[in-house]
Amino acid sequence: MGAAALAMLAGCATSSDVMNAPLTAGVSKDFSAPYDTTKRLTLESVQGLNVDVKSTQESGDVYTILFAKPMSAFSWGEIGRVNVMDLHPNSRVSVVSEKRSKYQLTGTDEDEFAQAVFDGIEHALDRR
Repeated sequence: MGAAALAMLAGCATSSDVMNAPLTAGVSKDFSAPYDTTKRLTLESVQGLNVDVKSTQESGDVYTILFAKPMSAFSWGEIGRVNVMDLHPNSRVSVVSEKRSKYQLTGTDEDEFAQAVFDGIEHALDRR
């Protein structure tokens, strides 16, 4: 394997990179909605994006969604984690995402993913 190929592989993000990020990592937004409502709307919002939901898990007052965006003609793909945290009586949603290659210039960045998730939640809350 050539040096360039090894360098590219060394720069690849994995699901453990986003899974092991602290709860305070990423882009967060608080919502004036109960945890159970925000949890449901967050999953619906993520499912409405061009991503594959890999898993969901609930541990205590935190609901976690792991997702991946597949490779395309314009991107090596992205991976991410969305946490919904119960703040009694409100909720906080945080989004952590990484491009699969640190050398990748194109693709969706963390702020864009976060804004898309937040917009989906807000739109659903406004319809209630």
